[in-house]
Amino acid sequence: MSVWEIRNFLMNTVAWVGPAPETEFVPDFGVSFWQLFDTKAPGQPLEWSVRPELVAFAPEGRKKLPPRADVSPFTAAGLVVNEKVRTSLGEFLTQFGQLLEINVDGKTEYYYNVTNVVPCIDVERSEISAGFVDVPVFQEQLVPVEPSIFIEPVIHARIFVNDAAKSILEERIAANKIRGMDFKQWGSSSDQKVA
Repeated sequence: MSVWEIRNFLMNTVAWVGPAPETEFVPDFGVSFWQLFDTKAPGQPLEWSVRPELVAFAPEGRKKLPPRADVSPFTAAGLVVNEKVRTSLGEFLTQFGQLLEINVDGKTEYYYNVTNVVPCIDVERSEISAGFVDVPVFQEQLVPVEPSIFIEPVIHARIFVNDAAKSILEERIAANKIRGMDFKQWGSSSDQKVA
């Protein structure tokens, strides 16, 4: 069984989302903004009294704002998705996490916070540098067989799916022409050894 990481292969060609650039000069804003998306412990639910305000911006080095994807690049651990994704994937996604309302340029979008935690990385066999897992090695016997979207507590800033969940997501992505959700395989690729 393979493990796949949810990625966005359009990262350099579509608009990102994040805090408004002018807020970076507000004292302690950056810290308080990113704390909204920090659960303190992997898999914990988030609660907001006020929706976070985000804006679309161009990737570094680009002057003109490119188009948005349905799943926008964002530097927090979860995903920023639009209404199209919520409508077509929301029922499946919420089995494994929360879709929380956020504002992006004044419109309602959603932050996907994965709350399903599956400890399944073999830390001793994974490639680690500077305290970060660069190439995870998964213990296949610990990966769920039934469809599952999950985070791994050792590297909880990444979102993983198993083969069954990837198949469901790919079918719905194709049927709804969703842009911005791709998958990188860990498990049988040349840069990964299966435990």
